[in-house]
Order: sequence, then C-alpha cells, then structure tokens
Amino acid sequence: DIADRAAPKSEPSTEKESGRVLRCSAPQLLCPPRAVGALTHAFSRPGLDVTGLSEARLQQLIEEGLIQVPADLFHIANEDLEPIASLPGWGEKSSEKLAMVAKDVASRGVPLSRFIYSLGIRHIGTHTSKLIAAAYGNADAFLADIDKVSQVAQAEGEAEQEHFRALILDDGVKGIGPVMIDSLILFSRNEALVQAAKNLRQAIKVLDEPTTKTGSTASSSLTNLPFSELTVVFTGAIPNMSRPEAQQLALDLGAKKTPGSISKSTDLVVEGEKGGKKAQQARDMEIRVIGADNFLRIVNDNRQ
Repeated sequence: DIADRAAPKSEPSTEKESGRVLRCSAPQLLCPPRAVGALTHAFSRPGLDVTGLSEARLQQLIEEGLIQVPADLFHIANEDLEPIASLPGWGEKSSEKLAMVAKDVASRGVPLSRFIYSLGIRHIGTHTSKLIAAAYGNADAFLADIDKVSQVAQAEGEAEQEHFRALILDDGVKGIGPVMIDSLILFSRNEALVQAAKNLRQAIKVLDEPTTKTGSTASSSLTNLPFSELTVVFTGAIPNMSRPEAQQLALDLGAKKTPGSISKSTDLVVEGEKGGKKAQQARDMEIRVIGADNFLRIVNDNRQ
C-alpha cells in the first residue's frame, strides 16, 4: 500500500482568517497546499530530473493518494499502472512513459549533490548542495549525520543543540555558513522529512561524488567542471529548453552566475537563435562566444 510507504504524517498548523488559510507552518513537503511545489522541486532537472510531470499531473497524483513523498513515484513505477492510466488526461501510454522515465532515473542514478538538492532543504540550492556533496562523498555518510542530529534533537531538545552542531560538517566547510547549517539541523529535527530522505535513498541509486577534507574549500572539487567560476550570459533561444533551464544547467556545471546582461565581468556568452545583438556586443568586447549546439554538447558530455 502506497500510503504505508509514505513518510509519517505530521499535522501542519495553519493560521486562518475568515475561512482563508494564510500560512502553513509545516515544511513545504508536508503542507498539502504546498506539496505540489515541493515535489516539482524534487523532480526538476537540477534534482531527480524526472521528465513529463507537470504541476497539474502531480496535483492529480497527490489528490488520488498515489504520491506523498518523492520515493512513492519510483515505487508505483513498478506496480500496476491502471490507477494512473485511468486519471483524466493520462491513459496507458502516458502512464507507461512516466514509469519508464522513473525506472531509468532509479537505475541510472543521480549524483549526491542532486539528491541533496531534491530534498528541498531551505537555503540549500544547487551550489550549496555541491559543497555538501563534496564534504560527504556518499549518501550514506550524509544521511548518517542527518540521523545522528535527528536522534540527539529528539532526546535533548532545542536548548542543548550547540554541542552536536559539529556533527554536521564537523568544523565546517568554506562556503557553508551558519544559516545553511541551521537549515540542515531544522531538516534533521523533522522525523517525517528524514524518513522521506531515507525512503528516497532506498528507492533510487545515488552516485558518490569526489570528497574534500573537512575544513577545506569544498568548491575546489568543482574546478574540473566546464563552466567553473565563469560568468555565463545567454542570448537567443536554446533548443528545447527555457532560459531559466539553460541557466540552471550552466550553474550545475560550475558557473559562478548567469546574469541577463553582458558586462566587463562576463566570461562566456552562449548564443542561441536570434541572439544577434548581445553576441555581437560580446565579440566587440572580445568575450568568448559559443553556439547553443556547442553548449548542449558540453551539457550532454558532462551528464552523470
């Protein structure tokens, strides 16, 4: 039963005014009105990269009780697909295609950094996820620390957390500040979120990543990425993806930032269809310009 596999439910508190819910104090994944956003984040390209799942389709799966936490998708992909196929707008082909994608992701695996990003921990974006992945190297080590903090938090309460703060990232890693560590601790203190992370670890393969010694600059492990520390500007249309998706891919491959305009700090311009003005401006400033096809080749060559 899918419901039995889901993470333990918590009771989110809400504030209401004249019948309107203004705020849900539970984490996004555990707050029904915001769960679609949390799962969309988990299955996005920078996360688990499960294609073919729009917010509308996720909403259907949630309302039917088929998905509560990310791991559920990978379980139902191996079961009778009729409950999905019978939903409005789905059908046999769509449900089979989703199952095929989910099985492919589960067997091929995702890098640890993308696994961490998919958990939706506040303040932990793509770059920070890479730093954390570089500090731990594998999912079991990361989840072991999360589990330790979870156990101590439940035993000792909020007032006595300082002495076990070092359990996460020991003496700290450059680039991961106290706000991010606090977010990791808050995540660890929520039993349902920790269980959801463990369930996901069991449902898919999580690929190890090169580690750095604690206390060192974890970002040094990113120097071999093709866009490492570059400021990358996009101009024109990139085939089969939106501008934000292209920018995110550049960040995943080490880019420092992806602003919307060219400046003296720009290192690289990616020229898509009808990207003439910015591309010419870059050439006039002697900034390197590559075509969209070249960009996509680099992305495909560096996909795990």
